[in-house]
Amino acid sequence: MMRPVAGWHAGPTADSGIATLCTDCGLLAPRRHALARPCLRLTMDFRRLRYFVAVQETGSFSQAALRLHIVQSALSTQIQKLEASLGVQLFVRDAQGVHPTAAGTRLLAHARDILDRVAAAERDVKVHAHAEGAVVRIGIPSSISRMLTVPLLKAVEAALPGPTLQVVEALTAELEAMLLQDKLDIALLMVAGEPSSSFETQHLRHEPLYLVVHPDAAPDWPAPVPMAALDRNALTLPTARHGVRQVLTREAAGQGLRLRIKHELDSIPRTVQLIAGGAGASVMLVSSFVEEWRAGLVAARLLVDLRTPVTLQQATARGATHPAVAELRQLIQETAQRLTADGTWPDGSIEPGPGRGVVRRRRPTDRARPTRQS
Repeated sequence: MMRPVAGWHAGPTADSGIATLCTDCGLLAPRRHALARPCLRLTMDFRRLRYFVAVQETGSFSQAALRLHIVQSALSTQIQKLEASLGVQLFVRDAQGVHPTAAGTRLLAHARDILDRVAAAERDVKVHAHAEGAVVRIGIPSSISRMLTVPLLKAVEAALPGPTLQVVEALTAELEAMLLQDKLDIALLMVAGEPSSSFETQHLRHEPLYLVVHPDAAPDWPAPVPMAALDRNALTLPTARHGVRQVLTREAAGQGLRLRIKHELDSIPRTVQLIAGGAGASVMLVSSFVEEWRAGLVAARLLVDLRTPVTLQQATARGATHPAVAELRQLIQETAQRLTADGTWPDGSIEPGPGRGVVRRRRPTDRARPTRQS
């Protein structure tokens, strides 16, 4: 005859031959064993580990129950079962709340590690199970596509080979509209000030602006260049629909300055080509001219005194729920951080040295310090 015992695989003696049925996992205990032992399912119950971590983090059973969307009595019962399965007390209560015992403190690190590994395993399986044939649509501003698109595609090939990436290049305003129309899953946006609340956004990096001139004209400009100095020369700038032009227009109006514009040209490559040929000057993001800069074809000076710093934000459409989207967001963040850290994508901490195509690391004392916007 089988005797049900909640949470234990047990029998009265090693030689009795009586099998025991565990009501928690439905398994029969071995016919011969010397001592009672905890049910393996109880000991390794991921749900109870999540409950345990929630109580630890909130310091309160009532707050943990609210976070977990369960009643407090059910939470207390599950914690008691976890304590019974381990044979230790995990919490003590006092007037200030709930505190972990020494055993509870030791279990916390293990519990978090176990739950993180389980989540990673679930995410990996789901992504690779559903990613085959999926198309993830990403929009990248034309001003940074030259810097980011190829490294990102290489990273995707290495880490996320299942989905197909559909990359769209456009201006930030156009990418925002495509996100709202559900024509994109992810868009990288150049933002001056606070990002839009219409999307889920993530700060990637600050985007300094540079005055770009021919190397022969570089000695005529201070390093760095204050905003007020821009009225010294006529500029070639993109039209008003372009984000950089909008930032400069607002900054000039706020500081009582008048921009002298000689040409309006939306093509970034043609503007860089014009400057390299010895004609004109412009204000650009570093990704627009960095290759010509390092080749010595153009010179650059960091633009400072901007009241509204420019940031690069990663925005996700509200309906973008495919598992591959989350993986791609992480890859975008890692790729941007890597390119910034190794100097491939300068972030304002370097500036041209005295020779063509030479850069030197700016000292902390003279580095521009824009205010974080996210």
